[in-house]
Amino acid sequence: MRSSTKRLAASVGVSAMLMLPLATLPGASAAPPVDFGAEEIIDDAGVLDPSGLAELEDSIAQLRDDEGYRLRVVYVDTFTDPEDAEAWALETAEVSGLGEADVLLAVAVESRQGQFIASDQSPLRAEVSQIYNSDIIPELSNADWAGAGVAAAGAVTEVLSGNSGGSGGDGDNESSTGGSGLGAVILVGALVALAGIGGFFFLRSRSQKSLASGPSETKDFGPGRGQDGEVLDPLASLSVEELRKKAGSLLIAADDAIKSSEQEVGFAQAQYGDAAVQPFVDDIAAAKRHMSESFKLQQQLDDHIPDTEEQQRTWLGDIIRRCESVNGSLQEHKADFDALRELERNAPAALAAAQLSADSVKTRVSEAEQTLRQLQQKYADSATSQVQDNVEQANERLQFVDSAAESAQQHLSGGDTGSAVIAVRAAEESVHQTTVLLEAISKRATELDAAQVELDRSVSDTAQDLAQAKAMLATGQHQDLAGPVASAEAALTTVRTESSGGRVDPVSLLQRTEAAHAQLDTALGGVKNQAEQTQRAREALQHAIMAAQSRISGTSDYIRARRGGVGSEARTRLAEAERNLDYAVQIQSDDPVAALSHAQQATALAEQAAQIAQQDVDGFGGGMGGFGGGGGDF
Repeated sequence: MRSSTKRLAASVGVSAMLMLPLATLPGASAAPPVDFGAEEIIDDAGVLDPSGLAELEDSIAQLRDDEGYRLRVVYVDTFTDPEDAEAWALETAEVSGLGEADVLLAVAVESRQGQFIASDQSPLRAEVSQIYNSDIIPELSNADWAGAGVAAAGAVTEVLSGNSGGSGGDGDNESSTGGSGLGAVILVGALVALAGIGGFFFLRSRSQKSLASGPSETKDFGPGRGQDGEVLDPLASLSVEELRKKAGSLLIAADDAIKSSEQEVGFAQAQYGDAAVQPFVDDIAAAKRHMSESFKLQQQLDDHIPDTEEQQRTWLGDIIRRCESVNGSLQEHKADFDALRELERNAPAALAAAQLSADSVKTRVSEAEQTLRQLQQKYADSATSQVQDNVEQANERLQFVDSAAESAQQHLSGGDTGSAVIAVRAAEESVHQTTVLLEAISKRATELDAAQVELDRSVSDTAQDLAQAKAMLATGQHQDLAGPVASAEAALTTVRTESSGGRVDPVSLLQRTEAAHAQLDTALGGVKNQAEQTQRAREALQHAIMAAQSRISGTSDYIRARRGGVGSEARTRLAEAERNLDYAVQIQSDDPVAALSHAQQATALAEQAAQIAQQDVDGFGGGMGGFGGGGGDF
């Protein structure tokens, strides 16, 4: 089960563990590894009082704001599946999609075990044993559960700020064992993450106090000022690298918040109609405009053009404030949205609807599997790589729906409506992601078939212009045609060679053919009349727009269904690809030449986004490496 769980968690930020029959230990409830999702604190053991929770939330928020690191703290009664404390913490890190800027404190209250871990790539890695032994254990030994988390946050801050010279151990401390069985409350952590890491509507922790208020079209994103007029910029003390980490984390959180919000609006829209959800639609639209600007700034930071430190600090600060504002705006409407859906009262009906939707989706799996198999037989592996495991992923999510529905029904029967609502939402979201995965296969089939038709047309057009150019070149004049002719010949040779093998990537070949043809067109510009040039530009533009739409659509679906494992770089490239494509479509009638350039840029950016996203998912967080740390009994 471990490998399957890790794969699914890395892909979508969701635990693939099935809900097993509940088991109870005398005086304690055993708990398997949890999925934090968007949460920072999970108190399944119920040991935090309001004041302790508030203190711990403040400490975690301070660490996040000051150092760009995120501390996750979980309290359970006993560890199980696995019982080993270190293995339990490592699996929790895996299913939660934790990365280089995350640290985890796991505490088993009844069996008195603990584990504190950080990524192997983190500067904290060498200090975690020292932090656990020197800072955390004294608090745990006194049953000051909140104090242990506060101490962990403080020690991490000290190490990252360079104020601590502690010599950590190697992280291979011994572990003890806990009980067995499964606590029902795991759904709160394991199912919440279905919306992806940073998903907004499923937040349970109240650690959003530091977020700014909602965005408006006239909001000033600059630093505030004190009473005597001095600039008060909380970001001024952070280094550029710290600002980059903070901006990247917030980009992911805000992007996922928007996606989760859109899905929640969709659920409510189907139930109550357009008018009821219009205020939320408007807020999401404003949030998306702010995110578009943030991604544009991030792309400027990531491009090959060197930026001054002042430019970097200005742009990163703008990204951070915009993302905080987006999160704050959506947070303001959470209570209103929850009231609209009335899931507390309508949980049984919502559960029935989710199950009915899942049954409907299940009937489409075999058809999607057949379509995928046909695509793989007809086209090259590169053409179907983004959807190659969609059927497998869809089946895993449908299994998860069954587990969530079963748990929701148990909670409803037991009168625990709050826990039932969480399970219902998880079931709804899982059905939604299943639909995205299956529809992506049919969309890819349509895109590839259309690209094949366009490729045939493009090859014919290119061959015609190539013959004209070669005839001109043969006269001994127009030697400037030699390079474009060679490129066009190479492109056509590639298409014919690969086509003879039977399986091609028509989107990729179309892009290559059009690029070579564009060079040829430029060289022939003085020969063709204006009408011919304009007509050719419009044809090339349509090919480029289609290629960009195909790349963007496939990459967007890939990220939407696996966003728990996709970082900010892939999202930035995709957002910029969408912006370039939108602009190309907007100006295509007035300036087809400029539109063609933007469409081609959109395709290139979407390809980069796809590659980075797949690396993130395959490498579990972009190659963050493993986790290690210290722990033991207390």
